Amino acid sequence: MNEIHTERANPERILEESWLLFQQKGYRGVSVDEICLQCELTKPTLYYYFEDKEDLFVQVLMHKLKGFHKAGEMPGTLMEKLQRTAVSILDSFQTEYSSLLRDREHLKRAENLKKIKDAFHAEFFQPLNEIMRSGIESGEIADQNREMLTLAFLGIINNFIGRGKETEITNSVLASGLTDLFLKGAGSSRIIP
Repeated sequence: MNEIHTERANPERILEESWLLFQQKGYRGVSVDEICLQCELTKPTLYYYFEDKEDLFVQVLMHKLKGFHKAGEMPGTLMEKLQRTAVSILDSFQTEYSSLLRDREHLKRAENLKKIKDAFHAEFFQPLNEIMRSGIESGEIADQNREMLTLAFLGIINNFIGRGKETEITNSVLASGLTDLFLKGAGSSRIIP
């Protein structure tokens, strides 16, 4: 019995279960009691691993943002790098990532806001911005503001998070169509190939 309790109190499991709850209900919509119930643990066990709900939320976001940069660093064409990034986002989120970032406004500690901002920039925004730079340098993308291109691509992908399930389209197919739309425009591409 003790082995089961130890396994269920695993910090990785707490992060994963909390990730699902925060996506479904937002920061304010999830209580510590609900997290404990979902993870099948007591509050003292939760507080053994995380200082409080705010610390847990920050750790969840940092944990989930970690590794996004890898999709763009792998070799491949501009299209392949953008598609891998899009699949990674579509696979990782159940709800628009922007709603989770908006939940930052409920955090009280400045250092936590900085941690999330830095993680988002380093793991999510900057790697995609580098893909855009590479595309501009290769002539595959018109020479324009990289930050705007990055935000436009993220906006397109963000609006389709969770939509693949509704339409029974795989995230890979959806990512391919959305990347094609981003690179070629609505006049010459289809979202669903």
